[in-house]
Amino acid sequence: MIGHFIVSIFNVQLGAPVIYTMPFETMEQCQFYGEQLPTDMQIDIEWKHSTRFECFTIAQFQELQRQQLQPKQGTAPESATKPEGPMIP
Repeated sequence: MIGHFIVSIFNVQLGAPVIYTMPFETMEQCQFYGEQLPTDMQIDIEWKHSTRFECFTIAQFQELQRQQLQPKQGTAPESATKPEGPMIP
């Protein structure tokens, strides 16, 4: 998994990061590719581009996907399901 981030000198992220996955045959190939990615670089006086990567086995990746697709456990707070006061049409 590879993520590209743009962050200001005030540690404020500019928009959502660009995150993507790339399948590799082996963990060694992933590590090698990750080492070829650009390191942090200054875009201008305020903004910096950072690239981060993490290698997963296919089983670990599938488990992460499964966890993201599962509905969150628990129920909504009662105040979220019942409006307070009369409803005006």
